[in-house]
Amino acid sequence: MGQQAYRRLEHLLVTLALAPGALVQESVLCERLQIGRTPVREAVQRMAGHGLLRVLPRKGLLVAPVLRSELNQVLETRRVLERLLVVKASERASIDQRGALELLAASLERARHDLQAFLRLDYRLDELLAAAGGNTFLVRALEPLHIHCRRCWFLRQSSLDAAQAAGLHAALARAVAAQDGSGAIRALNGIIGAMEELVGGLDALS
Repeated sequence: MGQQAYRRLEHLLVTLALAPGALVQESVLCERLQIGRTPVREAVQRMAGHGLLRVLPRKGLLVAPVLRSELNQVLETRRVLERLLVVKASERASIDQRGALELLAASLERARHDLQAFLRLDYRLDELLAAAGGNTFLVRALEPLHIHCRRCWFLRQSSLDAAQAAGLHAALARAVAAQDGSGAIRALNGIIGAMEELVGGLDALS
């Protein structure tokens, strides 16, 4: 139940159903998630640890604003950590995992104009890369960075080139499936570069 609460809360944050800068009460959050107080509180604490929520005593929960300076730090860190992940996934992926990545690449290309579908497939890509990479510490470090990036996608979706994003993610999946570490790094660099363009257009400064 705790993981379910966490994923539902993540979805509300990523899709901006909980808007950046909004103040929300824990009781209201329980109603929206349709889950009891204890697992919701655990999910809130995890998101607070990720920097996506701030617990304000006697006031409620503040949804963290989207700041360009913070996202630049997210991308700086993600570039290094995810490069290691895609290389290790390329080296370690099983035959079944490589097959799943090939199928996912085709699905990503079909989702070029559907942000919600692309988001679901992006989650799946992260799951496959995590499983293939075989490094739980690396995966835990990357998880909050991915959440911040997805939230930026939704905030800047009018400027997001969905076809380009889907193509780059498909290229990453195919490179890992082909055990092509260099190709996976090139695709990842393209993904991070596209994110940097979105972040650069943010009005929020700090």
